[in-house]
Amino acid sequence: MPKQDEQIQRKVEHLFLAEKYFSDESYTGFDQVRLIHDALPELKTSEIDLSTDFFGYKADFPFYFNAITGGSEQSKKFNSELAILAHEFNIPVSSGSMGVYFRLPQTKSSFTVLREKNPDGFVFANVSGKANLEQAQAAVDLVSANALQIHLNVIQELAMPEGDRDFNWSDNIKQIVAGLSVPVVVKEVGFGISKDTLEKISNLGVKNVDISGFGGTDFAEIESARNHDLDLTNLDLTSLSTVESLIESKAVQSKLNIFASGGIRSAFDVVKSLRMGAHAVGISGLALHHLQKYSLDETRIFFETMALEIKIIMAAIGAKNISEIQKAPVVFDTDLINYAKQRNINLTS
Repeated sequence: MPKQDEQIQRKVEHLFLAEKYFSDESYTGFDQVRLIHDALPELKTSEIDLSTDFFGYKADFPFYFNAITGGSEQSKKFNSELAILAHEFNIPVSSGSMGVYFRLPQTKSSFTVLREKNPDGFVFANVSGKANLEQAQAAVDLVSANALQIHLNVIQELAMPEGDRDFNWSDNIKQIVAGLSVPVVVKEVGFGISKDTLEKISNLGVKNVDISGFGGTDFAEIESARNHDLDLTNLDLTSLSTVESLIESKAVQSKLNIFASGGIRSAFDVVKSLRMGAHAVGISGLALHHLQKYSLDETRIFFETMALEIKIIMAAIGAKNISEIQKAPVVFDTDLINYAKQRNINLTS
C-alpha cells in the first residue's frame, strides 16, 4: 500500500489529536465575566430575535461553525456533516485551511462538499497568511465562498516540526483584501490577538477579525505531540484567552468587525462574547467533538439546545435581540480589571 502524503496524514492526525485533547472545561476566562439579570424585562420570549447579519446574509443564530478541517477522507465526512447542520440551522460554515488543495488537487472533494451539502448557505473559504491573491481567489472559487478567512497560525507553525519559519504575511493580506471581491476575515487559530496586532491588521485595510482566543483547541499541544525533537507546548503561555482578546479588541471595535471564537463551550459563552463586542461567535472544537464522539443527530440536538439556552439567557438579561445584549450590565472580576489596567484598556467605556 502506498504511503499516505505527509500533509494529508497531518490533517488526519489533527482530527485524532484534537479529540484526544478535547476537554469539556475551557480556559477562555468567561467564568470571570458575570451577567446581571433583569427582574422586570418587559418582553416575551417569543419576541426574542437571535438572527445575525453576515455581510448581508441573515443567519438565524449568532453562532457559526468555524474553520475545522479538510484535506482527507475523514475531513470530508466531517465537512459534509457540518454543512448539513449549517444548512438546517441557517448559519455560516467555514472550511479548514485549503492550502493542501493547492499542492494536492485530489483533495478537492473534502472542501467542495461544504457547498454541495449547503448550496444556498453562507460558506467561508480559508487560506493561510502566506497565500497570495491568486490562491485566495482559487479558494473562494472552489467552494463558491461568500467570504474568505485568512488564518494566522504563528504559534502552531513554530511548534510544528515541518512548520513555516517565514512570517512575512502583511503584503499578502493587504493584496488579498484589496483584490478580492468577497469580504475577508483575518483570524487567529486559538492563541488570541492583542490590541497592537489588531491595529497592524487594521492598517492593512482589514475590516473583519476573528480574535480566536486561547481556551479551546491548543495547536501548540497538538503539534508538540507530533514533534519528536522538541516539546514546544509551552509556547501557548504567550497566548491571550478569548476574554482577554475581547478586552484587547475594545480599542478597535469602532473600526473592526469583531468575531469571537476559541473554547466556546456553552450558551453563556456565546452571550458573554456578544456582550463584550463580538458580532457573532465561531464554534469549532465543540462541534467536531460531538461529531466524532457521538453522531450527526446528537450534534443537531446539542446545538438546538444551545440555541434555546441562548434565548433563555437573553430573556433573563432583558435583551430582545443581539444589539440589546451589548447594552446589558456586566461585572468583571478583579483579575480582568487588573489585566485591563496593565494593558491601558478602559473596561467601562
